[in-house]
Amino acid sequence: MTVKNALLFEAISEKMQLDKLNLMDVKHHDLAAIAAFAKAVTGRNGVLLIGVSSDWRRRITDFLYRFNRSKMSRSLLFVMGGMVPNDEAYAKRLGCYRCVFVETQGMREAFERAGTRNVAVYPNCRKRPATPCHVRKTDKRGVRLVYFSLISEDKGAQLTIDAAKELSNCSFTFYGPIDAPYKEKFMREVACLPNVEYRGLFDSVSGDVVSELNQYDIHLFPTMCPNEGVPGVIVETKLAAVPTIASNRGYNSELINNGKDGVLTCRDTVDELVDVISSLAASPEQLDSMKEAALLSADFFYVERYLDTISEVLQER
Repeated sequence: MTVKNALLFEAISEKMQLDKLNLMDVKHHDLAAIAAFAKAVTGRNGVLLIGVSSDWRRRITDFLYRFNRSKMSRSLLFVMGGMVPNDEAYAKRLGCYRCVFVETQGMREAFERAGTRNVAVYPNCRKRPATPCHVRKTDKRGVRLVYFSLISEDKGAQLTIDAAKELSNCSFTFYGPIDAPYKEKFMREVACLPNVEYRGLFDSVSGDVVSELNQYDIHLFPTMCPNEGVPGVIVETKLAAVPTIASNRGYNSELINNGKDGVLTCRDTVDELVDVISSLAASPEQLDSMKEAALLSADFFYVERYLDTISEVLQER
């Protein structure tokens, strides 16, 4: 969410004057932020571009619907993640924004079924790199795999560790914050496996995440979470010319063309993950072809594709 909002603010600021408010400052009781937030949601002038978590989304939507519907009708909501309106009244209120931008076509259809009609697609985009990545040919001596997400059991970290135990000829690298209840077990497992490394957190806002990911052959995203939207790391690995092996959950089937620019798994088992990795490791030419296809598919996720649409919506009368 942080990366998506920062990029959106930077891109739209090039076209019009914007003020930025971080709601974490409101949450932490910063008085200046609280005053700015109150002015933003109660003032009659200007428009709001809202990119917040589901809880804040509902609170702000309910307030604007009740007390400032005229401003709401000029404002844009950018939905983070795959959470769909869960009741008719909330769906109706979302329909009072000028436009609700969601991350995939499937998400748009789900919002429309729930009763929100003013919906368009704005994926979890990234800026086009000044220097595009190139496909890094697969080393036949062993593939390098990367896990780049919250490290927790429901995100598939243990599934990945168990696969690494059976694939000693492959190297596995983890980046990301570790879920507290899982930390002790994860670090103990990593310490026992010579082909597994944990590299801590990567600052995706200030660091060159695409170049970092380009060092790897395969990205692993075996999540078991039901409400994934468009995970930013899948977009970043496309820019980095790295195919993803992901569970067929959430909207992953809209992000990955199975067998062409990545692989979708269905059973959430170690055996399945090991089989897929082994098959790709044994076919470097196929894996290199997937890398090329992943890089080509990144074109859909460049923010420049969507700025004109956002500007046109804002200027509608």
